[in-house]
Amino acid sequence: MTMIDIDTLGKDNKILRAAMLKKRYANVIMKSQKQVLGKAFNEKKMKKKAALWEKQLQEEKIKLWEKDREAARIAIASIIRTVNFGDGIEAERDLMSIIGAPNRS
Repeated sequence: MTMIDIDTLGKDNKILRAAMLKKRYANVIMKSQKQVLGKAFNEKKMKKKAALWEKQLQEEKIKLWEKDREAARIAIASIIRTVNFGDGIEAERDLMSIIGAPNRS
């Protein structure tokens, strides 16, 4: 991971955390807004805002999941194969040919 990837990952985690907190405390935020604004408080607008926070949380979770999947895919693709499954059989054939044993195919 490069330095930029770490910075963007930290930023993504902060955005996700902010969205989670907004969703969790939506009722508290609504009550405090109602107390502060009094009659000027628009409950429909606030409920719409809470639904938007829920949607943002879901979108952030999906983005984070996609980034994790992409990182895992890249990690798997970068693995270098060091052993092939046929190596044992080839080694046995080479040994048998060296000692002069008959070929068993």
